[in-house]
Amino acid sequence: MAMLTALLTLAALAADPQPEQGELLKAFRAEFVAITPGRDGFPADLTMGGDAGPAEEKPPHRVTLARPFAMARYEVPQNLWQAVMGTNPSRWKGARNSAEMLSHDDAVAFCRKATELMRAAGLIERGQVIRLPTEAEWEYAARAGAPTRFSFGDDDRELADFGWFKGNAAGNDPPVGAKRPNAWKLYDVHGYLWEWCADAWHDSYEGAPADGSAWLAPGEIKKRVLRGGSWKDAADRCTSSARRGEPADTKDDAVGLRCVLATEKK
Repeated sequence: MAMLTALLTLAALAADPQPEQGELLKAFRAEFVAITPGRDGFPADLTMGGDAGPAEEKPPHRVTLARPFAMARYEVPQNLWQAVMGTNPSRWKGARNSAEMLSHDDAVAFCRKATELMRAAGLIERGQVIRLPTEAEWEYAARAGAPTRFSFGDDDRELADFGWFKGNAAGNDPPVGAKRPNAWKLYDVHGYLWEWCADAWHDSYEGAPADGSAWLAPGEIKKRVLRGGSWKDAADRCTSSARRGEPADTKDDAVGLRCVLATEKK
């Protein structure tokens, strides 16, 4: 019994955020943007893809998001990743640079650990989780209600004001939030890093769920969805609808994550 008590005490101590870690987590919590589809001016529906785009964006897919969620204002920066995970695998070092060189499993592990620490610190409720966005949540948030190619319109020439891409990035070394945000105050949704989503990769939207939930697959999931484009990509890969599937163990200096805060499904 004494041994069990000691182990439980050690586990509790390990879960408690340290002072610097706690400050970063507190700032992280404050940066989530609440999104309530169908209420408070947020559109209820989203059309993903279309008839004119590439094959992976067909057929047009209408989604009615069933649940509210909150989207992180920024991609996860390296100082937050370091505080939560204890390491920094990124190639392009900088405290407020987006964390990269992260596999899908790495991204999921960060979300789980951040959930534990934020619950322990009283920053989120027991029924809330930090997780990856579903692909539908990601596009809904990135569009910010705009039906255009980008959240700001259709003109590629404006992209340099809103994101880092092949046309204006010498390397992946800016701080998050250096460009203009979309209408919902989310930064770097176009370019900077491709962002992991919760969904398994499918070559089209044929059979995709209509409620905005993660589209998984039976058995082992070998490829996952990435969204948003990156500093290595041309403008046409940084649109709100552009999607890409990569092996779940992919690690690249153009791949990172953005988190969602949501209530756990019961």
